[in-house]
Amino acid sequence: MKTATVKTWLKRCLLGGLLVAPAAHAQTDDDPYAYPEDEPGPTQEQLDEEEAYERRRRNADQVQEFRDIAEQEGEEGDFKRLAGTDDPNKGFAAELIAGALLLDSSRGRFAEPLFGMGIRATWEYGRILDIEPLREALWADLRWTFARQTDGTDFLKAGFSQHYFTIAPAYELKFGKSDFGVFGQVGGGIGYQSTFVDIDSAKTNVSGIKPVFQYGVGLRGRPRVFGDSNMRLSFRVEALGFRRGYLNDFFLGGSAGVAF
Repeated sequence: MKTATVKTWLKRCLLGGLLVAPAAHAQTDDDPYAYPEDEPGPTQEQLDEEEAYERRRRNADQVQEFRDIAEQEGEEGDFKRLAGTDDPNKGFAAELIAGALLLDSSRGRFAEPLFGMGIRATWEYGRILDIEPLREALWADLRWTFARQTDGTDFLKAGFSQHYFTIAPAYELKFGKSDFGVFGQVGGGIGYQSTFVDIDSAKTNVSGIKPVFQYGVGLRGRPRVFGDSNMRLSFRVEALGFRRGYLNDFFLGGSAGVAF
């Protein structure tokens, strides 16, 4: 009697527990577990954003590096100047000169027109100052200008040659950031004149030297020949005066050459 009673009591407890417990349902709305190798990669938009961020970071680091270099002190305690770090040009040029040389006439004319030629070397000495506005604004010429004239017959012939050797600094006003500008120039040197008279076989030569004061204005250009090359085309159009004693000679012409 006791064993049957216990079994009946256990059965009733089990049935009651099943009735009270909530029903279990399958979780059909849960997503399957995602393994690492099944995860999708970054999109193209995300890659572009990462690349843009890295580019901005590199640019910021480069700017900071230039600032650090500029703030460093030199060996003598002076700040380092970076005006010429991005310009590989040395500031030298050589040009051939040609034009009209109008000599002051001793025969009452306006002028004695001659064909003048010569050569000049230019140095942009403003680069040694390390001041950006003056780097290409200050320069100087070492110039030789020459003209010659002869007249007469086989029996009687006369002529002369005129030479100018001058050094003239100049100041150039650039057209914005272009390679062109206008300039004013003042300098000095010596003028050498040689005169000859030939009468049959007799020859007479007379020469002399006078100080010369040079002045003038002009247009100067230095465009690049190639995009990445240091060489430039250098040319000018100018009007110059040469004052020798009480005489005023003028040169109207131009020049062309190379700069580097």
